[in-house]
Amino acid sequence: MSQAADQIVVTGMGVLAAGRATPAGLLEATLSGRSPAQWVTLPGLAKPLAASVAPEPELAGSEFRHSRRLDRCAQLGLAAARQAIAQAGVLANVDLRNVGVMLGTSRGTLGRTLAAASDGDLGAVSPTAAADSTPSSISGIVSQVFGFGGPNATVSATCASAAVAIGLGASTLLSGEADVMVVGGAEASLVPLLAGQLQAAGVLGWHKEQALTCRPFDVERNGLMVGEGAACVVLERRSAAERRGAPLLARLSGWASGIDAGGRTGVTNNGEGLVRVIGRALKVARLEPDEIGYVNAHGTGTRLNDAVEARALNRVFGGTNKPPVSSTKPITGHCLGATAAIEAVITIEALRNRCLPPTANLNQLDSDCDLDVIVGQPRTLSAGAALSNSLGFWGWQAALVFETV
Repeated sequence: MSQAADQIVVTGMGVLAAGRATPAGLLEATLSGRSPAQWVTLPGLAKPLAASVAPEPELAGSEFRHSRRLDRCAQLGLAAARQAIAQAGVLANVDLRNVGVMLGTSRGTLGRTLAAASDGDLGAVSPTAAADSTPSSISGIVSQVFGFGGPNATVSATCASAAVAIGLGASTLLSGEADVMVVGGAEASLVPLLAGQLQAAGVLGWHKEQALTCRPFDVERNGLMVGEGAACVVLERRSAAERRGAPLLARLSGWASGIDAGGRTGVTNNGEGLVRVIGRALKVARLEPDEIGYVNAHGTGTRLNDAVEARALNRVFGGTNKPPVSSTKPITGHCLGATAAIEAVITIEALRNRCLPPTANLNQLDSDCDLDVIVGQPRTLSAGAALSNSLGFWGWQAALVFETV
């Protein structure tokens, strides 16, 4: 098989995040440089939580009847998958028995599980609770609704979950186990228990103006902003996509994941794990570091994470040939396991439009984050490849490389 036939391409995208329900709308939100954060009041928290909220998933129609009692995480994932599947034209001219689904999530159906536990205390557990509370419902409902018969899994790798799912989907295509893979991630993060856990861990940011809560790479950054949402992309081998006339939106040319032995926080001081993972992703993509024209950084706005990621990027790219970098988390919030998929959609849209989003809320660059960070106005893309990073608790690291087609 030729190299061209082996290429993995994106033929469809869908997203619900930051109040936007289309990839184009999400890119527009990131280019604006204005955070849509709002105050959210959750039971058990002493004060409102600044958060980036996803739009309500539209799941009208009899085919979605089984989804209406599912966890919000599964509903968001299904709505994003529906968009991506429609754009790719999967239902029209593909053998659905050979379509697979792999979606990533960190906390999965936590809200539905807690509700079932509460019902159990009252002796009123729903007969569907056993099925609806499993994290596998997130990917299972997509295959059930659309009649897909290929490989299916829900992947959990903390905040790198969606990136790992995307990489596994690409590998599944190359192995010949499937003709089409619907991949991505979903997270419904606005659950009191989860917010309380993040607050206790000391990673939540704070500012009297909710829109300024998340300040990646800024000298005054003090933590992340919670987000919720979902994003999916349809992956295919290029030869098959071209035969059926599918839209070619971008190439997924490189992917890699791994573990950094940094303990619970997930990073060692010099970013060794991320350096290693980025290097592997570039090797898969057959690219040199100077061919990367944009980096969508993990950039959570926490003190440790931003500084370590900056050190890792400087080790990869060298001190003088730095690609432009931005974090889009002030817009989307940190969507935990869905983050990598949402940022993949942003990265692909940035490549397609040759327009790179700025980092909102960055007033003074921290000297520990010595990067070429895009600030203020968007920039024009100067090269046809982009890197998107993901890091998570317990050392998860992942990198995705996308190219124009």
